[in-house]
Amino acid sequence: MLPTENYEVLIVGSGEAGKYLAWTLAGSGKRTALVERMYVGGSRPNIACLPSKNVVHSAKVASYFRRSQEFGIQTQNWSVDMVGVRARKRRMVDDLIAVHLDRFKSSGAEPVLGEGKFIAPRSLQVTLRDGT
Repeated sequence: MLPTENYEVLIVGSGEAGKYLAWTLAGSGKRTALVERMYVGGSRPNIACLPSKNVVHSAKVASYFRRSQEFGIQTQNWSVDMVGVRARKRRMVDDLIAVHLDRFKSSGAEPVLGEGKFIAPRSLQVTLRDGT
């Protein structure tokens, strides 16, 4: 027999709606779990618009720097370090994940990292990331 947990609220997916629901409901005293298959906080802070905007901002800074003489600034022999650009983006993503995990902890919502599958009404089976 598999171990069973009972919750008042169970949310699947930690995107914009899921995470705020979990934090709010747990904060109001309901035993709440949130099942997330891949990206803590959803795709937006992990792989979608926020990381893209981070890289675009680096490109904008490089564009301004390349045009620095137009602004009366003299520079010599500069280059874009794409490893550094990627590292900056990864730091941002890691920091956002940490913010989300801290918020789960402070609200009392329990994040469950795995893939959920409904097996009966009001019953969800979760395969954790380690396969259990």
